[in-house]
Amino acid sequence: MALDAGELTLTLEFGQGLKDQDWFGKQDPYCIIKCGSQTYRSKTCTDGGKNPVWNELFRFNIINENDVSIVCKDEDTLGRDDIIGSATFTLAKAREQGSARLQVPMMSKKGKQHGFISVYLVYSTNSSMKEATQASSEPLHAMPPYAPAYYSPGAPPAAHVPVPSPPHHIFMAPPAAAYYPPPYAAAPMPHYAGHPLPYYGAILAAPYPLSAPAPGAHAPGRPQKHSSLEVTVGGGGDDE
Repeated sequence: MALDAGELTLTLEFGQGLKDQDWFGKQDPYCIIKCGSQTYRSKTCTDGGKNPVWNELFRFNIINENDVSIVCKDEDTLGRDDIIGSATFTLAKAREQGSARLQVPMMSKKGKQHGFISVYLVYSTNSSMKEATQASSEPLHAMPPYAPAYYSPGAPPAAHVPVPSPPHHIFMAPPAAAYYPPPYAAAPMPHYAGHPLPYYGAILAAPYPLSAPAPGAHAPGRPQKHSSLEVTVGGGGDDE
């Protein structure tokens, strides 16, 4: 039968008639309380002797645990802490009634009882704690390999039919010539009368002759100058 998850509040109240482990003076008892994987240590009751008082509160998260164990020890500063007694009790009464006060008998290593420890238990259920624990322990599932594009509530989803891909050794034919763009046509170079076409790979052709023109001749391509002023040299003038 599955147990209800919840929270346990345990109050460590006092001890009475415990076994004395010190030959001189009074012992200093403290308790180690364990429930499942959760463990707490109480404060030390200095010089508590056989009747220590703690009045200390502890909280445990309960999933499927139903038992609590207590080990009472004597704190020693010079040597190892001696065990005064130990006990284990069930949470059945606290689960059923919601709260319970128990006088837990403390047993020695030889199985003999020496006094008891009083504890007060309060248990409250919490179902969301168990649901969260179960959700975290469930394995994760991968997404399906295919999901339909749409879903109609009145009809089941259509089965996915994979489309076969062409084999790698089949080569596709190139597209028709009509799909290729027309070749690029270069624009014609402009040509001016009286000037040869320039050649950009070498020195441009000179539009003027490289040698000096003959006397009385004019260079080709250059307009001839005419003077509007006529000068008569050596005659035609009046003598003074």
